[in-house]
Amino acid sequence: MGSGRPRTTASATLVAALLSGLVLAALAGCKSTPKAPPPSPSAPAAPGGDSWAPPATAPAAATTQVKPFFFRAEKGGHALYLLGTIHVGVDALTELPPWVLAQLDAAPAFAMETDLSDPATVQLLVRTDGKTLAAELGDADWERLRQALGPALADGMNSMKPFAALSALSLKDLPMTAPMDMTLLNRAKTAGKRLVYLEPVADQLAAIEPYATAADIKALLDHAAEAKADTLKMVTAYRAGDAAGLKAMFDDKTLWIAAGRDPARFGDFIEATLGKRNRSWVPHLVAMADAGGGFVAVGAGHLVGPENVPDLLTAAGFTVTPVTGP
Repeated sequence: MGSGRPRTTASATLVAALLSGLVLAALAGCKSTPKAPPPSPSAPAAPGGDSWAPPATAPAAATTQVKPFFFRAEKGGHALYLLGTIHVGVDALTELPPWVLAQLDAAPAFAMETDLSDPATVQLLVRTDGKTLAAELGDADWERLRQALGPALADGMNSMKPFAALSALSLKDLPMTAPMDMTLLNRAKTAGKRLVYLEPVADQLAAIEPYATAADIKALLDHAAEAKADTLKMVTAYRAGDAAGLKAMFDDKTLWIAAGRDPARFGDFIEATLGKRNRSWVPHLVAMADAGGGFVAVGAGHLVGPENVPDLLTAAGFTVTPVTGP
């Protein structure tokens, strides 16, 4: 890269949209969040009664089909189908190709990162230190956050950990859709499939929370225009199936540096949010395959980023191939 100020704020966007399904629980936990307008037939409501809604300024979802990050991992006559998701911004039922949903419907089991349907999940995002986000940010930055998210949404996050507000801030420019992960989970539950969760909610939060602080919120507010451009670039790369485009975003250290961290320790973020978690999922995926296979939906960053799941499964003896059509 050239000299001067780092370019974008990709790390916050990646955590919120491609690496952690906890953003859905964070948004669902804000009881004062305004409801979205009644959905049209082409944009179904979030399944399971989720109460969150992106800010009213979020753009409408596209209706063209995406080129999915989709892989088949086969070993011992059993197959896993791996779908990389974007947690919000793409409508699973109308924008995924029908042949992807057909594989979900045919699968005996469904796996996702963690159990986001458990109401207790929200409690893990509530502060227990007696502080508020407003006090932690200070008056000026709290007012900036309220202006960015809208007073109702921001106020609903005042007693929650900074991760909730950082997630909402990172995702506010994404198209307004039902959460992809929850839509797929609901479809699997309706079909009576066996459900597999790859990690406890508490473990996922513990991995990500150190990189979602009040300092990160301030940094993202300082880089709002760049963050919006980065979000749009990420969605464009996701829709196009552009793995190289998404991979490039993992090299960006802007938020890391702006939050006062040592750029030499950026690898800690990648290891905690990707490498360590991906490795811990492999035994669960092997067991799922041994039990007959199934359909796996995780954030796309886990399938194309550093030390990704397809590479780890290949090392575990699976034959992994991209799936580009029926």
